[in-house]
Formats: sequence, C-alpha cells, structure tokens
Amino acid sequence: MSTQTRLLTACGVLVAITSASLTAVALTLLRPAAPTTPPPQVYALAASTTGNTITVVGIGSAYGAPNQVDLGLGVSATRPNVRDAVTAASGDLTHLLNALHSQGVQDKDIQTTSIWVAQQTNCCPQNVVGYNASSQLSITVHSIGGATPLIEAAVEAVGNDLQINGPTLSVADTSAMLKSARANAMNNANSKAQDWARLSGHHVGGLVGVSEIVSTPNGFACDQCGGKGGAGGGFQILGGSTSVTVTVAVTYELTT
Repeated sequence: MSTQTRLLTACGVLVAITSASLTAVALTLLRPAAPTTPPPQVYALAASTTGNTITVVGIGSAYGAPNQVDLGLGVSATRPNVRDAVTAASGDLTHLLNALHSQGVQDKDIQTTSIWVAQQTNCCPQNVVGYNASSQLSITVHSIGGATPLIEAAVEAVGNDLQINGPTLSVADTSAMLKSARANAMNNANSKAQDWARLSGHHVGGLVGVSEIVSTPNGFACDQCGGKGGAGGGFQILGGSTSVTVTVAVTYELTT
C-alpha cells in the first residue's frame, strides 16, 4: 500500500471515529431526563393531630354535698410589751383548746398554722405603742352541723381576742366524684375526636395515651370574723354543693 493510500485510509478511520463520538454526544444530549417523583403532600389535621394520631382535650365535672369543714381559729392579744402580749395570747390559746376539746374535737384534727409577734405603731411620727402576739389553728370538723356550735364555744371561751378564718367546705371522700368526673371527661374527649375524624375523612381507632389534671374549687372564707356574739347568735354555715373537675388529654389512632 502506497503512502498516499495509507494516509487516506487513516483519515477515513478518524472521520468515522469522530462521527461516532458526535452521534454518542448527540444521543446523550437528546436523551430525555429521568422523571422525578413529586414530593408527597402532608395534610395536618386540626386539634393537634400528628401523623396517624389525634389529640383532644376532654373536660368532665361531678358534684357532691360537702360533709367536712376546715375552720381557722386563732387568738390575738395586744399589750404594751412583748412578754405581756405573748402571755395573754398563750392564755387565750389554752381557753380555745379547752373549748375545742369540750366539743369533741380530737388532737389529730387540730394543727398550728402560724405564730407571730408584731409591733403596733401609730402615726405621725411613727412610734411603737405596743405589741401584738397571735397564734392560728386549723381545725377539721367532720360534719357541717358541728361547725356552728364549735364557733360559739370558741367565742364564749376567748371573747374579743378570738380570730376566725374560713370556713372551707369539702367532701371527705371524693373517690366516687372522681370516677364520675373521669367518665364525663373521657366521653367529652371521645365526642370531640369523633367530630375531628369525621371532618378529616377518617375514623377513630385505638387509644394511644391519656394524661389527667384534677382540680377542685376553693372554699369561701369569712376573713378575720370574731368578737363576742349576741345571745343565741352564731354563724350559720350552709353546705351547698362542691365539685371536682377532671381534664384529660387523650390521643387516639386515626384510621381510614
């Protein structure tokens, strides 16, 4: 083969290789891109739903008649000096305890809640004119009707140095009320869950978790009531009703 023939053959091979490369590039450029999967849409349900669960809050209450009174009784004496004030208050406290025991109150139902001594001043200018000594007790009375005679006995025993705080009325055993309140709270939570599941196109499944908060109302108070009562007088205590409230956060599964 002559030199010219070999040169022409080499050029032909080079052109063929170049054409093939360009064709491959063209095919690569013209090949459509692989389809991408669109991101899934996430729908958040109301009432704190997450994924396949829903959390709702249920509230239930139950009522009962109070059968127990927590009563604050105390003594307060003001004298020119600390020693005389403490001595007078101590004597008043002894009379008060004797009156409580005479009404059948047991020591386990009597608790000291505070003891304090404070200066008494006038104005103006401000000068110390005496000292006040005080001692406060918390007494548990196991019947509503027993509170009034107890107060009257305390008034007779202590007189003008008596202090009365309270009463706070309550139910001694709230177990039955709690059961009823829990049932009402769960029924309330289930009703809410059914509503949200229906609105979101789901059904309520199994129970996942429950948390509970129990609350009771505060009693009313007759603050700093005291003094000598009139003949046949006395505070009338009305029992009324009291309640216990249960709040539950309940999580359910959601099914389609």
